[in-house]
Amino acid sequence: MKFFAAFVFCLVLCVRLGAEELRLSQPTPGKDPNNPANFAVVVYNANDPLAEKLAQYYAERRNIPFDRVVALRCALVEEINRDEFDRDIVEPLRKVFDERHWWERSKDHPGANPSSIVMSTRVRFLVLMRGIPLKIAHRTVPYEGDNPGNQPDALKNTNAASVDSELAVLGAFTRTISGVIVNPYFRSFARIHETNYPWLMVVGRLDGPSDAVVRRMIDDAVEVEKTGLWGRAYFDARGLAPESGALYQGDAWLVAASKESNLPAVLDLREALFEHGYPMNECALYLGWYAPGVNGPFSRPDWRFQRGALAIHLHSFSASTIREAGNGWVAPLLAAGAAASCGNVYEPYLNFTVHFDVMLPRLQAGFTFGESAYMATPAVSWMGTVVGDPLYRPFKAMQELCTRAELSLVRPETDFASDSPNEAETKAFVATWHLRRSKPVNAIELEVSKLARKFKSGRIYEGLGLAQLAGGDVSTAIRTLETARDSYASPDDVQRVILHLARAQIRAGRKPQALVLARQAITKFPTSPAVECFRALERELEPPPTPAPTGTAGAR
Repeated sequence: MKFFAAFVFCLVLCVRLGAEELRLSQPTPGKDPNNPANFAVVVYNANDPLAEKLAQYYAERRNIPFDRVVALRCALVEEINRDEFDRDIVEPLRKVFDERHWWERSKDHPGANPSSIVMSTRVRFLVLMRGIPLKIAHRTVPYEGDNPGNQPDALKNTNAASVDSELAVLGAFTRTISGVIVNPYFRSFARIHETNYPWLMVVGRLDGPSDAVVRRMIDDAVEVEKTGLWGRAYFDARGLAPESGALYQGDAWLVAASKESNLPAVLDLREALFEHGYPMNECALYLGWYAPGVNGPFSRPDWRFQRGALAIHLHSFSASTIREAGNGWVAPLLAAGAAASCGNVYEPYLNFTVHFDVMLPRLQAGFTFGESAYMATPAVSWMGTVVGDPLYRPFKAMQELCTRAELSLVRPETDFASDSPNEAETKAFVATWHLRRSKPVNAIELEVSKLARKFKSGRIYEGLGLAQLAGGDVSTAIRTLETARDSYASPDDVQRVILHLARAQIRAGRKPQALVLARQAITKFPTSPAVECFRALERELEPPPTPAPTGTAGAR
């Protein structure tokens, strides 16, 4: 991936579309005026024999009226050219929006095309079904009206884009196809229908390696939203230092996101990714970078995400295709059971990818997956794609639980008696640990410790130990993690905590103790998939000796 310095990002924020004062869009009436389905339109490719039924299935599950399901006729390929995009997608969609009065256009706006500026809209989410093309190839011949303005050469000389990101600005009626459009929704903290940008839509696609995978993604999003997404969060950074330059910001996003997590958070700060055999149990959230193709636990045929999981691996071409289960990152993550992901169809440059530290707090606040992804992306009309139900609110139940906890309406010791032990322990941890934002951390840690003893829970001890480690209290974290290890019955859980402990010992400057932990685990779990993790740790701590040189070359 190529990277730009921060000044380039600031420069780009001044180009292409200003923040016009536009009138607030009006919602479609419904029982819940804030239900995102009130503002959604579903689009499918009528040339795909499976697409219509898939679109109808999604509309039924989300209670979207069938008059808001639109058929287009497009090529049955992932990559199309700009003329095909305009002819087969843009023009038919704008015609439908006009005919069905889904938006209102201004006739006196002082813009370059006064008759085309959208002043209000009833549509804020566009849901593309499997079969709609994914990306638009670079155009080498002139395009009438293209004017990228004062953008860096690497941007203004690029007019390739994702179909999704171009459709996000369908209402802008711009002819500029080169470079980026500044996303005014970036870093917002408001629902998309509450903003003053009616020309902007949140676009997500229900797409993946097969029709069956997409149906499973739909079902998972709808069902998990009702009860909430519970489990563990895994963050795979690279341990880069600030002096690493522009690369460092990608690591900084991941570290900051891990600290925002209400779920128990595992943060890996090694250059290497999670190993193939890593015991990544109950993975509800995965955020990581930077490898060209899927590997680690996600490539194991026996490994699955928690139902409804969100999984994103940042890489320039993570979504160059999303219909080949073994290609890139997005498709393999979905094939492994994730319900939603984000990716890039062509080189996006780091600054213009999803900012994890912006996205996660919004997800946890109850915003939809689509809203959170767009609030975390600085530019549109560019390379990103949001894959999964954009209406999905994975942490809606978590947000409600945390709100009740803030009002002292939650009794973690008793309120989750009807839940499974795993879910009850996770909810108890979340409800209590969330309060660290408003109360002294030491007091919250004491409350979490009491819960762990009450539940006799390795899960709660592990979550607390990881939080203490992230906060820099390494000695206390080691003691807490040792209790977690001794509280678990599952070998996978025990092995994962041993890996935490070894890393904590290394941070404490006690490499011999870490080496002992690794060797004890190799002896105790010789046939476990995780043994490769312990062997890698052993090699890291005590590399094999370098072979002595042979021959007499260079001798005197």
